[in-house]
Amino acid sequence: EALRGRKHRLFLINELCITSVSLFFSLLPADINKAFLAKRKRLETFTKSSVKTSHQKIEQLWRVQQRDNQWDTDVQKSKDNEEKLLSMFQHQQKMFQHKRASQSQRLKTLKQLLEQYIQSLDTMEKTHVSQQGAAQGELRQEMALFQKKILSDTVSKRTDQFTNSLFTCRTMVDPFA
Repeated sequence: EALRGRKHRLFLINELCITSVSLFFSLLPADINKAFLAKRKRLETFTKSSVKTSHQKIEQLWRVQQRDNQWDTDVQKSKDNEEKLLSMFQHQQKMFQHKRASQSQRLKTLKQLLEQYIQSLDTMEKTHVSQQGAAQGELRQEMALFQKKILSDTVSKRTDQFTNSLFTCRTMVDPFA
């Protein structure tokens, strides 16, 4: 839009110059008129060339300015993206620190539970060994008592048998005794 306005102004200035020169030449005599017409042609050519060159420079400046504006926009977007990435990185870092602390706490708790479990197993093993020893002691006592009883019963039966055998032998030897 601004470029069109500039072009239009340059075109109007060019036309004004040409019209002014034409008016000036029409007032001069014929020989001078020819010389002025030649100069007018050169002036028109020079003016058109200058306008064209100016127009090209304006367009070039316009493109450079647009590129610079685009560059500024891209730089700003890049800065914004950098800030967002930095913010996201910091957020992730905080999350990792939190998770690490949480995992450390869990590991500490698991370690304590493992130690308690090992202590419980040791206590249970000691209790089991103690109970097993007590049970074996009771079993030995019972076996010893049972052996004594069996021995006593066996001795008693043998003694009774022996006594009965003697009595039977005596009665056979002396039936009246």
